[in-house]
Amino acid sequence: MNKLGSILKLKRLEKNIKQEQLCEGICTPSYLSRIENNRLVADKEIYKLLFERLEIDFEYILKMSSETDERIEQWYKAILENATSNEIIEELKELSQIVSDEMYIKFEIVHCRYLLMKDELSTVEQKLKNLLQVMEKGLTRNFFLYTNVSLLYYLRKKEYSKAVEAAKELLSLKGYESLGSDTELGVFYYNLSLCYKNLYLFEKANYYANQGLAIFKDNYDLKRAINCHIIIGTCLSNMKKWEEAEKTLMLAKKLLNYLPPKVHNYYLKLINNNLGNCFEYQENYLAAVHYYLQAINYTEKEEMYVTLLNLIRCYYYLDELELAKEWLETAKSSISDHTPKEYLIQFEIYSVLLDENLTVDQVIAIQKSSISYFLSIKYWNLVYRYCQLFGKIYESFNNYKRASSMYKLAINVSNSERGEIN
Repeated sequence: MNKLGSILKLKRLEKNIKQEQLCEGICTPSYLSRIENNRLVADKEIYKLLFERLEIDFEYILKMSSETDERIEQWYKAILENATSNEIIEELKELSQIVSDEMYIKFEIVHCRYLLMKDELSTVEQKLKNLLQVMEKGLTRNFFLYTNVSLLYYLRKKEYSKAVEAAKELLSLKGYESLGSDTELGVFYYNLSLCYKNLYLFEKANYYANQGLAIFKDNYDLKRAINCHIIIGTCLSNMKKWEEAEKTLMLAKKLLNYLPPKVHNYYLKLINNNLGNCFEYQENYLAAVHYYLQAINYTEKEEMYVTLLNLIRCYYYLDELELAKEWLETAKSSISDHTPKEYLIQFEIYSVLLDENLTVDQVIAIQKSSISYFLSIKYWNLVYRYCQLFGKIYESFNNYKRASSMYKLAINVSNSERGEIN
């Protein structure tokens, strides 16, 4: 009730009533002054008497507080389902400012989540910094919401270590599970599993993906359950539990029968790519190609870069160089002004490696430029993959010193807990 004084003062001034008139028989003018300036929270009965003298229903004021909270919670729920608009934002902002500081903090946190949906990362960054200065950390609904939004923000920024650290603060609180709904907890675990996956901590990623899956299964949230199955399949592949990975991904494919056809292509692209990865890790490149070719059938042209690179790489390892070149040409034809640089560099790597008159100097040049770039943007999976590739190529040129250097860097990236280079 720490903002009721502001409402009281505003209504008193609107009615042109002096403090002495309003508080007569209720409290002293100095006491009322402290109430109006929010320097103290009075007994509920005093507020009731003061508002009644202003001909305002005090119970309505309290009800407005409850209804504002409920509306902000409904707004947050709609955001999680990607079903909201900006029409209510200004109204909720104004109401939350009137009700209390804590309510306004909740509004700002949920507004950050809305802005993340709109990819307004720079605005969110500043808002989260401001919120951190005024919000108490602890076993509260606001801190739960703040942690979830921060986790997603760092995930979008690809700052996975920071995301994990933010999540750990919440996880360290006994009883944090009571602060959110089942869906919110499931989303929290799912996003955390994504961060751990991108840090190559696959056992932890697998654990939290399973935590999320258990929640989504119990709540018949099939779409999110399939997302968890895909992460679990990816983790199991990297943990060399290939049979389990294949079963998990095939189950995800079966579950698609219960989702609307309009989302099938998206998931079939992901599942087939991950099945291809599973077999590629086992060096079964023919089986991998089978699934990558299926993935191509469900992929929009502007989203083909990953699958095209998978096909080029597999055909390269199969020594099917003509087919690798054909897919490389397909990849080059799909390039646009919006193609991310990391893909352009990978296409350039294979353009060099597929040269029939390849020299070690060409390999050294593309190796240095590409690995330096991948290190600069902290794409550790690409550092690992191409260090392994360049290592094998240097061996074919009998340049064992450079090969050893590449393998050492690959091991360093693979073994480092956070993907940091020592």
